[in-house]
Amino acid sequence: TIRKFYNLKLVRTIPDIYRLNYNLIKNIPGFGPKSVENLKNAIEESKKRPLYRLIYGLGIRYVGEVTAKTLASAVKCIDDLKDFTITDLIKLPDVGDKVASEIYNFFHNQQNLKMIQELRDLGVKTCHEEEEKKGKLAGLNFVFTGTLKCCSREKAKEIVESLGGNVLDTVSKKVHYLVVGEEPGSKLQKAQKLGTVKIINEEEFLKLIGGENAE
Repeated sequence: TIRKFYNLKLVRTIPDIYRLNYNLIKNIPGFGPKSVENLKNAIEESKKRPLYRLIYGLGIRYVGEVTAKTLASAVKCIDDLKDFTITDLIKLPDVGDKVASEIYNFFHNQQNLKMIQELRDLGVKTCHEEEEKKGKLAGLNFVFTGTLKCCSREKAKEIVESLGGNVLDTVSKKVHYLVVGEEPGSKLQKAQKLGTVKIINEEEFLKLIGGENAE
């Protein structure tokens, strides 16, 4: 849909999505009143999405969903990221030199800052409420290895994030807990070698989360 709007020169930038002329769209073949209404509602709803979705949607090079969540958890408002040095960014989980440089450059580009201001003026949420960061696992980073009996890896990730924690893909000194299931992989050996990661089994993990929706 966005590609079609781009080809019709209705959309050229991200803020243009929130300036769409719905009366014009009604005249485009394939767009009836109902589909236009659905589109309008979806775009309006997107203004309220969590901060990490906005960061992810900006298309910063090398910044996927996991890194976007890491960045969102480190700030109250997206503008705060322009105050981060490359050294500050590297200290964040899953952010290496290359990724840090791309993030730093993005938030020190005046055109990008202008775009963020436009999004804010158009009603897009650029800050998140403090309560979104709270939870019994707030500030803690987890990695999983092996198979869990209680739930799928994706479900375990959802639980951790709902309690304020982060789930990372690799073991490093930034990780607080490695949760070990059946037939663990090389992450276990790496965590043992590091010596800074707390290694827990599935039962200990379930106690830690308080049995939150593990079924």
